[in-house]
Amino acid sequence: MYWLSALLLAAFAKGAHAQSTAQTSVAPDLRECYTDPILLNRNNLPPTTMQTLIDIIRQIEDNPNVRVDLRVMAAWLLHTYRQDGIQYHRREGVAMSANVLPFSPTFNTFHRHRLLLRMIPSNPQGMPNITLPAPLKCALHHMLSTTVDARLRGDESNCGQLSQYRALRTSRSARSVDDDVEILDLSKLGGRNGQLRQHNPNDDVESTGSFGPRTARQLMGESACPILTGVVNSRWGAISAGNLIAGIAAGAEPQQISITDLTRGSVLNYQNVQQTVSAIFPATLAGDLAEAVLIQGTRGSQAIEIGSGGNWNSTQARRFFMLSNRLNIEMTDPEIAGGIDGFVLGNTLLSTYAAHSEIRLSQLLDMFYAPRNGVFNSNLRACNRQNLRTQFINEPQLAGETNAFAAALDTIMPLEGTLTGGLDSLVQSAIRNFQTYSSSNLHTLSCATTETTSPNFRLRTNLYIVLDATWPYNTIYPAISHLLDAIEVNKYGSSVTLLSAFDGSILIPQTFSVAEFHSAYTAAAHQAFMTGVNLETSLTTVRLMMVENLRNESASNYVGGNSTVLLYLLNSAAQSNQIVVDQARLLREGVPDTRLLIASSSNQQDNLANLVRDPQIDLITLNLAATGTNVDTNMAQVVAGIQTVGRRVVNPACGANFAPESSGTRQFIDFVEPGFINFYRISPNYFFSDNANARVRVSFGTGLAAGTLTVCHSRSVSMPSQNSSIGIVDTGAVTCQNVATSGTADIGLENACSDSSTIGQCPPLHFSVQSNAPGETSTATCIDPAVCRFPNSIRFQIQVDGLGCFSNATSILSSVIFVLFGLLLNIVRSL
Repeated sequence: MYWLSALLLAAFAKGAHAQSTAQTSVAPDLRECYTDPILLNRNNLPPTTMQTLIDIIRQIEDNPNVRVDLRVMAAWLLHTYRQDGIQYHRREGVAMSANVLPFSPTFNTFHRHRLLLRMIPSNPQGMPNITLPAPLKCALHHMLSTTVDARLRGDESNCGQLSQYRALRTSRSARSVDDDVEILDLSKLGGRNGQLRQHNPNDDVESTGSFGPRTARQLMGESACPILTGVVNSRWGAISAGNLIAGIAAGAEPQQISITDLTRGSVLNYQNVQQTVSAIFPATLAGDLAEAVLIQGTRGSQAIEIGSGGNWNSTQARRFFMLSNRLNIEMTDPEIAGGIDGFVLGNTLLSTYAAHSEIRLSQLLDMFYAPRNGVFNSNLRACNRQNLRTQFINEPQLAGETNAFAAALDTIMPLEGTLTGGLDSLVQSAIRNFQTYSSSNLHTLSCATTETTSPNFRLRTNLYIVLDATWPYNTIYPAISHLLDAIEVNKYGSSVTLLSAFDGSILIPQTFSVAEFHSAYTAAAHQAFMTGVNLETSLTTVRLMMVENLRNESASNYVGGNSTVLLYLLNSAAQSNQIVVDQARLLREGVPDTRLLIASSSNQQDNLANLVRDPQIDLITLNLAATGTNVDTNMAQVVAGIQTVGRRVVNPACGANFAPESSGTRQFIDFVEPGFINFYRISPNYFFSDNANARVRVSFGTGLAAGTLTVCHSRSVSMPSQNSSIGIVDTGAVTCQNVATSGTADIGLENACSDSSTIGQCPPLHFSVQSNAPGETSTATCIDPAVCRFPNSIRFQIQVDGLGCFSNATSILSSVIFVLFGLLLNIVRSL
């Protein structure tokens, strides 16, 4: 694969130089992002987070026509979706032609971008025509492309209140300062700057000011806290994704480029610089340093300022990163962090790739920005950024590379003056200030704090959210967004389905893509949903859907996987009656692995307590603020409720009818990360009888293994583990055993319900599988990215023997009668 990729890159290197994203107009494939009013409004695109970036890259990698490695993928992303410096241009009082797109790449970052594309070759013809949905394409473009939008927005009075760890609400002249997710009222935007025939230019950032000529480029800008694009949020600070991916791409194909090749015949103003540059430096740190040196130096500055902080518009709906000032913003905090991360990953990539040639770009990012383990090394992760910075950055080498690249960049970048000397002293000033600033201002969670505050297990659940659309979108969207992050919606983790609390209809089909969900769940979509709550209809519809799922799983021999959680999010008082109670009971008994949670804006304990298993846990009162500032604390009980529902293990022979039938011997393969725990649950519906052969067996199965496994089980502790679980009173409540490479752990289920007269009285079996492999393990035990999130995930087998099928649920005929009666009652009431 390596030599093929190298040949392709060499063959098309010259063609890549002339590609569309290097031209002085918006690339044709990206113009849709600036002409479609829906796409132009960033609120209709997924939030700019690391999870979203990884999700979109995974979708490209999973395309059946894509057969390229990490090296080709990283370079292709830069050449296809990154175009730095695109800004809005329009002169006040001048009518705009329908044939003119008022956006073009003119900000100073574009000139560095053009040189960078010459240094990182790609093969556009070597990749198939990948068609991402338009919202995901535009989201990826904006996450990778660095520019500054300095238009006035109307919230500049809040600029002085920006701080690194406080959520800033952006106020707009047409709406409340408390709005969290920036919903647009298009009717109030027309006429302020004129109306384009194809779209309103203010839909993007809701500009309220006019644009003077100012060389049509906004180099200084009008807003005191301009918006910086090309930024993604992570737990360890805001990151310039363009710098990050560029560093990886440059490190994947290390190249020394002649300065004369970069300048293409232009006369260098400086002859005392090194004659070559290493691509990874301009791709990351030296590129931003050179920009700062040239721009600030030509303004007469002798001390080059580095670093500019800012904050997001919202705690959950992060789409706009606003800088805290508008001066000397050539190397901002996100660019520093992204540059360091890209530089480190780029410099370690060859050794990583040599040991793990099958690793994907999405996996590399996922491992580096994970709270534990890192990229086959616990030191190689984002929480360790400060130590990695000092370990990998050689100051004299950085100075030489910055000098050389600044000399090359000076030949193509329009500046406010001409430097006739002193480049070396300006570079030295920039690097000194970079080192000082980055050592004291890039606040991030330490690895010790990260591990203390992050769980050592991954949630895997199929979450069905039944939404009461009377919730204001601004209030409920941040809460849902928080849930999606908490349960890790992705192809290796959880899924989400959005349903209507009015009738149980599907509003957004099941998806394992967080980016796709956010693209579908917009303010406009929310406003189109039917409002109100009808538990009779919605619960009946949802229960029948769950029953159908059981039939489908039985047909596919489904033995185990994600848990199932049904979450009602209510903002209205819900009316319960006997039909609703019976439907909840049928759901509880006939679909025993589904957990019903109800979260409401008012206390409805008295009205809804008989619908859930445990009212103290499953009924939750929310007090969500319109600003979205208290989402974490409000949704904590919801997240905790989901966490206690272990992954499902079932008898696939039962289906929806629970006709008496033994499972025989069935098994499925699962995976666990080094040092992590998987939690599982088996309902008593599968072992109620006294079958001497009923058991669960955990083993490594076939294939490679690393370390040992610890298997723990309990009948009273929902999350049993070897390290005494929180809340255990009886020390004998949890039993653990170790599994070596060739061994097994058996959990017998004979007489497991002998003390219970009904299934409802018999507690389920909770068990866990924990990997004892060290977090730094470099053994690639799973090289199939179709099933393994990480290459060092541990593969094991769960086998069930002799499980039965038992249910207290009313017969199917009675169930149908209840359904028909409920529907008939609704029809009569509507007459």
